Amino acid sequence: MRTIRKCLVWDLDNTLWDGVCLEGPVTIKPEVAGAIMELDRRGILHSIASRGDEDLALQILRQFALERYFLLPQINWLPKAQSIARISRQLELSLDAIAFIDDDAFEREQVAYMLPGVLTIPAERATELPHQAEFIPVEVTEEAESRRQFYRSELDRHRAESSFTSREEFLGSCAMKLSIREMRERDIPRVSELMTRTHQLNTTGLMMAHEQLRNLLHDEDRRHRVFVAELQDKFGGYGIIGTALVDESPGSWVLKYLALSCRVMGRGIERAFLSKLIRGAVKMNAMAVDAEFRDTGRNRMMRAMYQMMGFRAVGDPDEDGRLILRADLRDVPKGPSWVEVA
Repeated sequence: MRTIRKCLVWDLDNTLWDGVCLEGPVTIKPEVAGAIMELDRRGILHSIASRGDEDLALQILRQFALERYFLLPQINWLPKAQSIARISRQLELSLDAIAFIDDDAFEREQVAYMLPGVLTIPAERATELPHQAEFIPVEVTEEAESRRQFYRSELDRHRAESSFTSREEFLGSCAMKLSIREMRERDIPRVSELMTRTHQLNTTGLMMAHEQLRNLLHDEDRRHRVFVAELQDKFGGYGIIGTALVDESPGSWVLKYLALSCRVMGRGIERAFLSKLIRGAVKMNAMAVDAEFRDTGRNRMMRAMYQMMGFRAVGDPDEDGRLILRADLRDVPKGPSWVEVA
């Protein structure tokens, strides 16, 4: 199974451009610039791990109108593996989500040895990058096209947080607005992407193809409904960060699936989303709200979230490992005070 790389880290001299910037003028092949822009459109992030003078290198990137494509550029005299490790930590990406391109075989070998999991690519293949399987996602969603800006906003959030005395104080300053609505046709690729890519913040591990989601959207009896959650704060928009599948029958709701993007982990968004869904069910005269949970080995925090929101187990897991949890509708917990929900 191929692994899609989420971030491509570039060397500069004789890789991103032809020539050594400390020795004189350099040039960038139009095909290389085109590859950078095409991967960015697909949601692949770019960064830099290169030796040299940072001010000069950034000046050249500005000259070729490419600076905006690179997050956390590491242009210094440190080992490149050290720079890549820093990029990995700050972007919160695992090493097996990162690729590194360099003209020097020694540098590639050193990075491969020190950071197993990082895919190394020789510079002569730079123009071929858009055709390489590791950079071809199954589908390019609206969120993918804006991914660089999402990450840039997230870096701004981290910088801003350091000026506050507590996490709660910072979250309260972010002006978070969570919008919840039913899924539309154009949302299907993103909902499918969340099901495919979200491993820790999902409740059952359910995956559905586009056609299955489309059938739910056009279900005549309206028994199954798919909801999506979009998040916005003062730093920018996240797009769709959550989805839920509800089986609605007279007098009861069953949450078949709930998932959120790991990008919003630790902000209470899952509690705000779930609280809104439960309260919506109560307004529609539901006498019971149940939730299915299946332990996938990585999603146990979601069972803890259900318990925090007042759900309790009804019996034991079935033969497929599915456990039914029931909400206490007499006292539905609210989401965190710093999230405005619409």
